[in-house]
Amino acid sequence: MVHPSPARYALNGVPLAVGMAVVLVITVLAIPLKVRCGAPGYTCATTLDAHGNVHYYYEVEPLGVYVAEIVMGSNISFYYKSGDETAKVR
Repeated sequence: MVHPSPARYALNGVPLAVGMAVVLVITVLAIPLKVRCGAPGYTCATTLDAHGNVHYYYEVEPLGVYVAEIVMGSNISFYYKSGDETAKVR
């Protein structure tokens, strides 16, 4: 007597697909973004220095933090790197 092979259900690949989707979302939310003044909508430019440059504070932060700052309307102090950027005024 020959036994039929066990049935394969379509749900066998669901955990793998969910895991891949979670990894993809985390990867996208971790993309670094350079944000001037630390948060969207903030102002932080200095006056002109002796060379005619303006200095700005910036943070390189994850995309997920940037989106959360927009939604909450405040600065979240989580960033990869911060520093001072110089821009030449025309």
